[in-house]
Amino acid sequence: EPDGGARARQKLSRKSRGAGSARLSVDKVRKICLDHPLIHHVNNISDDCSLVQAPNGASIYRVDRGGEVTFHGPGQLVAYPLLDLRKPPLKQDLHWYLRCIEDVIIDTLRAYDIRGVRDEINTGVWVGKEKIAAVGVSSSRWITTHGLALNVDPDLSFFDTSVVIPCGIKGRGVTSIAKLLRERGENVLCIPTMKEVAIKVVQNFEHAFGVTTVKG
Repeated sequence: EPDGGARARQKLSRKSRGAGSARLSVDKVRKICLDHPLIHHVNNISDDCSLVQAPNGASIYRVDRGGEVTFHGPGQLVAYPLLDLRKPPLKQDLHWYLRCIEDVIIDTLRAYDIRGVRDEINTGVWVGKEKIAAVGVSSSRWITTHGLALNVDPDLSFFDTSVVIPCGIKGRGVTSIAKLLRERGENVLCIPTMKEVAIKVVQNFEHAFGVTTVKG
């Protein structure tokens, strides 16, 4: 069941407290990247669950992160970084953490000559007026969960604004790396695979946070 990495967070949190803290190296951070089944997420405090009608049979889950409704599914790279923000070079500052996550996405898009930008009001990364990546985080005792969702080549019909208002933001569309590359006439062979994008995300994550990711 999608849980934003909660089980892994509990395991990591136990390691980061008391005598076991030495086992969590400052320069090693767990990071879970995956390709989700069809689901919509609604945060636990949202009043907008009525906006979600789960198009095309997608499931609905309530989760403990910021933001409103979002979609996860095949073709979308979802990453759940599990960090202890109390450990340098990290900071006990969720705003700083969010901005760094956005930097990771912007740097990843730059590799495909796509100019991703921040929005002054709304969290996430945008290309023009369309959102290409969502960011929603949570933390407990400064151990992070949830993270980012970057649209590589998902079925964008699941973001149909007549059914779902992505992240509760009205009047804005959703795009993907593949859609943008096709629109500018790139050969289909130039559209990156999920694995290729995941490798770049991990590399940019390590650079942005000054850490080394580990498997498992």
